[in-house]
Amino acid sequence: MRRVLIVGPTPPPYHGVATFTRDLIERGPASRFELHLDTSDRRDASNLGRWDLTNVRLGLVNTGQLLWRCITPGVALVYVPISQNVPAFLRDALFVLCSRALLRPVVLHLHGGYFRHVYDQEGGAFFQVAATAALNAAGAVIVLADEFRAVFKGLVPDERVFVVENGVPDPGAWQLRIEPEAGSQRLETILFMSALTRTKGILELIKAIGLLRQSRPQVRLKVAGAWREEALRAEVENLIEHDKLGPYISFVGEVSGAGKAPFLAGGDVFCLPTRYPYEGQPLVILEAMASGLPVLATQHGAIGSTVADGITGKLVSKDATPELLAQALNAMLADRTALRQYGEKARERYLARYTLGACHQRLFEVFERVAGG
Repeated sequence: MRRVLIVGPTPPPYHGVATFTRDLIERGPASRFELHLDTSDRRDASNLGRWDLTNVRLGLVNTGQLLWRCITPGVALVYVPISQNVPAFLRDALFVLCSRALLRPVVLHLHGGYFRHVYDQEGGAFFQVAATAALNAAGAVIVLADEFRAVFKGLVPDERVFVVENGVPDPGAWQLRIEPEAGSQRLETILFMSALTRTKGILELIKAIGLLRQSRPQVRLKVAGAWREEALRAEVENLIEHDKLGPYISFVGEVSGAGKAPFLAGGDVFCLPTRYPYEGQPLVILEAMASGLPVLATQHGAIGSTVADGITGKLVSKDATPELLAQALNAMLADRTALRQYGEKARERYLARYTLGACHQRLFEVFERVAGG
């Protein structure tokens, strides 16, 4: 049986690549995706991409496991999601070169848009040599959107760069959503779901909620996610106490699996004001769209080609201030008819482009092309 060796982490900790890998293994065509080399580091996400003895040991162990798996009869192709930092990518390059030494074709998958910055400005000469060798050895390189093709300009021939947009399982929130009766009063709930880090924009969003309450006192914010920065957590808690926002903001911790449906069904707008340097095509935005939620997000990464501005939600600049976020949220909440239409169009766009099955089909087509059918 011709099979694909999937190389990559699974949760925990939760992040985009780990979630994508888990869904590929658990929900992809099992006959082709049943081999998995788990590169997970079960420590928290702050250890990802760091030079430390544990990461070096894991990298060497994983390389040995890869060599052994590549000897397995029937392995037609090796799939590697590549990292966007120096230590982890050097490990990935080793995976690629070992696979090719054993005559296994390789497909690389970039889940963000920061790699070119690392290549040009952070990696240095040795990194560039290793990256060039790995990229030249790959049969295909996958990016998340057309705007990321430029990442590999001059590094990989255009004909070997393929776009495979992300996909997510339907969280089930669409079926739970209940529209209020016309003219009825209700709370207006903004949802945020992501890692609680400074660059994901949680601080700016909380400040925006404080401003928004001056004109919309019924507004509430529900936050799902785990704190990754203790200094930020203290700053947020002090802000909430100082501005007396406690009754209007709730933190529910990490939400996963069946817990996502009721969380996403209980909102009016999903907001992700991210400026995260490694941002790609956030899975949480696709889950919000699947749930029929209008999305307010920043024009960053592949978000601009995912959220249709003025159709499925609104886009603001990556450096949006709390004042700008408050204005955008106020405008969206003020027009309930448009808000409902945004949600309906978001659901339609998800069904047309971002289902997990559609994503796996696009990925499978690239695999077939590289493996020779």
